[in-house]
Amino acid sequence: MQLSISVSDFYRSLEIVEKALPTRSTISFLNNIYLELSGTQLSFYATNLEMEIKTALTLAPDHEKMDSFAILLPQKIIEVLRYFPTNDAFLVFDPQSYRITVSGGSAEFSLFGADPHDYPERKIDSDGEDLKFQIKQAELKKYLKMVLFSASTDETRPAFNGILFEFKGNKITLTASDTYRLAVKEIIKEEWNFKEAKCLVPARSLREFLKILGDDEQMITVVPGGNKISFDTGLVYLSARLLQEKFPDVSSIIPQAFQSRIKIDKKLLEDTISRAALLAEGKNQAVQLAFQDNALIARVTSQQGKMEEKLPAQIDGENLELFVNTKFVLDLLKVTEDLSMSIDLHGHEGPLIFMPSGEKGYLYLVLPIKKVN
Repeated sequence: MQLSISVSDFYRSLEIVEKALPTRSTISFLNNIYLELSGTQLSFYATNLEMEIKTALTLAPDHEKMDSFAILLPQKIIEVLRYFPTNDAFLVFDPQSYRITVSGGSAEFSLFGADPHDYPERKIDSDGEDLKFQIKQAELKKYLKMVLFSASTDETRPAFNGILFEFKGNKITLTASDTYRLAVKEIIKEEWNFKEAKCLVPARSLREFLKILGDDEQMITVVPGGNKISFDTGLVYLSARLLQEKFPDVSSIIPQAFQSRIKIDKKLLEDTISRAALLAEGKNQAVQLAFQDNALIARVTSQQGKMEEKLPAQIDGENLELFVNTKFVLDLLKVTEDLSMSIDLHGHEGPLIFMPSGEKGYLYLVLPIKKVN
């Protein structure tokens, strides 16, 4: 069985599904990529049993009369194609030994594939049609980036390793927290009409999905249902197993009234906090923020030195000083494009709530550092 391929197209397809390969698995066939030819469509599939990704590539019409076949490709083929000397190549598959030969120009590689017989069933879920919705890829990418950084990476707290999707009427609310900070984004569309439901989607899967999502206006279909959620761009299909832990009700920790409200230029704040982070040390990476006399003063004192910087701000309420983690602040500022930012303060030990001026239905809550060592 021989295929003539565009190396760049073939490599791009492998690179997409590679994101679902397990880091380490004792189940040997899961470390491979499932490849199937049917007509002129070449399908690529990979799974780690928690997440699965499928994509397809259309071949030239002269492949139409070829017999259908399937094979497991070793992960090493991705590196081979990454450094292949030509963009046109021939793939030869031996159906008896599952050997794969890649040749083009002066190069020829022979790799050992595997029997696809025991590979997990590949199917697209149809459950969850009552929660099915469509949204532009660029929008979904933007909203996911605004909450994902707040999800915990601590595997001992699995409930916080996910993004909570809440459905109600014409609204979806995305929530993420690592217990030190909280991000909430409401998405409202007139055409939506959901029953009330919740699902907890692994942040790890969504981070990989962000690498696939485009920045265009094309629609993506999302289907939450059963124990999975699926995302279908038309070119790429990703499915992730939902977390079964219960995400806590965080509504009670969001204050309803502020003690002080600050309006500030987002770019100036980002530049100042970035400079403060150069000297911030320790686990908390702390910077002192003093809000007074229509100004924000950022101060850092560490074993490496000191810094102080003052920038203009509009302050409504009493003056306050507190410490905050520089990384927590920069995580937000790096993903928002708004020109200005509002910050609500709630006393010396109360949370800071950041609200980009042009982003309705979004807030980012950060707990201050109570004590700096």
